[in-house]
Amino acid sequence: MRVKDIMHRDVVTVGKDQTCAAAAKLLREHHISALVVSSPAGPAGIITERDYVNLVADAQDPASVSVAERMTTNLITVSPGTDAADAAHIMAEHHIRHLPVVDKGKLVGIISIRDPMVRHPALRKYEDERRRNLQSQIADRITQFAGSMPFVYVHAVWFALWIALAVEPFPFGLLTMIVSLEAIFLSTFVMISQNRADEKRRVLADHQWELVQYEEQQNEQLLQLSENILNLTSEVHQLTVATTAPEDSPAVAARR
Repeated sequence: MRVKDIMHRDVVTVGKDQTCAAAAKLLREHHISALVVSSPAGPAGIITERDYVNLVADAQDPASVSVAERMTTNLITVSPGTDAADAAHIMAEHHIRHLPVVDKGKLVGIISIRDPMVRHPALRKYEDERRRNLQSQIADRITQFAGSMPFVYVHAVWFALWIALAVEPFPFGLLTMIVSLEAIFLSTFVMISQNRADEKRRVLADHQWELVQYEEQQNEQLLQLSENILNLTSEVHQLTVATTAPEDSPAVAARR
């Protein structure tokens, strides 16, 4: 599957000279988490919700900071013909969640790590490791064939010919022994397949745990930021009261 088959073509963009506050409004309006920064020469960068969090954490005013000041300029892109699995690998390798799609310098789409058709990077890494293991490849091929209808057809023809051609007399001791050994090996491969499925679930769980830890850190930063804003508001209020109180004192009123 190619990137052009899964990309979002209605890309929301923002200008470099627009403010981060305007960019935040676009994120909220379109329910997205990233904006591609446009320029006459093509995509100039990208700004995400993470950049906005960092902006607020740095105590900067989003209404006075331009997108050009906070955007990521070393933009990583792919072409429409790139394999979707390779695109997922690029996102995992560079620790990014959005990948603009560019064709001849022109922005034509964007894909996200959250897109259901994009292979999960953690699973892709796990499968790449299995593909480099010869034993895993053999086990996967046998398990795949044993769980298919051709496997049933082959055995049906085999048993029918064995009995029809009278390869051995009844009660077919050799055939019974072969089938018994085959059943033992197949049960082993079934357990291998189950273990592989459990390993995939473990890989996904570990990756999700990493995301939870990262989001928890972000939440702690936002809570600390909220506390700082509250303290600053209290100080501004106290300063305002202190500067306006003398004007309302009896002596000032008497002079008036």
